[in-house]
Amino acid sequence: MIPTKATIPDLRAALSSGKLTPLDVVEAHLERIRTLDRGIRGFVRVCEQGARNAAKADVHGPLRGLPFGIKDVLETGDMPTEHGSAIFEGARPRFDAAVVATLRGAGAIAIGKTATAEFAGTAPPATTHPLDPARTPGGSSSGSAAAVAAGMAVFALGTQTGGSVLRPAAFCGIAGFKPSYGLWPIAGMLPAAHSFDTIGVVARSAGDAAIIHATMMRMPEIGLPDTLPHVALCRTHLWDTLSSQGASAIEAAFKLIEQAGARTSQASLPEEFSRLTEHRAIINAFERSGNMMGLAARKDKFRKESRSVYQRGLEISGEEYVASRRALEVARASLDDVFGLAEILLAPVVPDVAPMGLNSTGDPRLQEIWSMLHCPTVTIPIGEGLGGLPLGLQLVARPFEDDLLLATARQVEAFYPEAARHLR
Repeated sequence: MIPTKATIPDLRAALSSGKLTPLDVVEAHLERIRTLDRGIRGFVRVCEQGARNAAKADVHGPLRGLPFGIKDVLETGDMPTEHGSAIFEGARPRFDAAVVATLRGAGAIAIGKTATAEFAGTAPPATTHPLDPARTPGGSSSGSAAAVAAGMAVFALGTQTGGSVLRPAAFCGIAGFKPSYGLWPIAGMLPAAHSFDTIGVVARSAGDAAIIHATMMRMPEIGLPDTLPHVALCRTHLWDTLSSQGASAIEAAFKLIEQAGARTSQASLPEEFSRLTEHRAIINAFERSGNMMGLAARKDKFRKESRSVYQRGLEISGEEYVASRRALEVARASLDDVFGLAEILLAPVVPDVAPMGLNSTGDPRLQEIWSMLHCPTVTIPIGEGLGGLPLGLQLVARPFEDDLLLATARQVEAFYPEAARHLR
């Protein structure tokens, strides 16, 4: 077994049997970082000695001995937290973010801080795609996804205000999970837009994400049902933005679900949903500018993308903001109509494989729809597009049906046993 490619259940088995020690697992991942991260730049800080010390301490728990990355907008008491910004260079929090403390308490080992877009926004870090350095890995949880896809961490924490967990996970060919809004604690996270801010995880499989979710929620781990739930294909109003390969992969996945015996149907979004992106942009800019107000005296150090959203937010009136908040509340109230009899929606997650260039992290709109509506979402890889790069899908559940969502993702993931080969 190769520790840098193994899933959590396999690593648990090896640790329990004594075939591996926590220090073995940590050293294997540190070696991967030394070998690969000079080119990928997934980490902004690696905590080698701290990880070794934690491995030797061997805290027993459901995540014993598993090295994980932490997006650098989440506070860590033993490492600087710089938020991808020159303003916070060398800043040292006193405590861990709540999610970090929970994972460490469960035996997981923090191996380092992963690169983020400035303030978890749209100004990309230097991180490159693990399979093609000329392409973006997505963002803003760029380093988290690249690190996991490259075998440098078993899993990594990310944050999603629009599409910052699912998009990089889909581009990099790994699993990404965004819980229902408000389910995981966000204490110790730099606020971006508080109406949407959610902490999530990228992992080697949906099964691994389910284990992490159970740990975070202090709940029993999610079992695998005998049957699939009712799944509806929701093409969304953005279907025309998909490449032909991307659309075909989604439709093929829906066919596999149908052939596996699931009840299936078609779901459509009301016409007014096509305007949600505009409302989301208003809310996002208004709230981000408010949260950045305390940094305004040093706004000359903002990157241009951050300056732009800050200035845009200042130009939005309170009346516009409230009107957009109301429009989203109306949309959330219509979710039952969107789902109909379905329990899970199958939707596109990105238009195509990761795009060329490092000046953008890709189109967030396909992920933003569900972030705005506070739904839990998960992405898993389902095939290859241009140049053998990963393609993914998105599964969506009603708010607080996270366990059902993750169980379904595990079932669908089993249709694609070769997907993990995208891991370097």
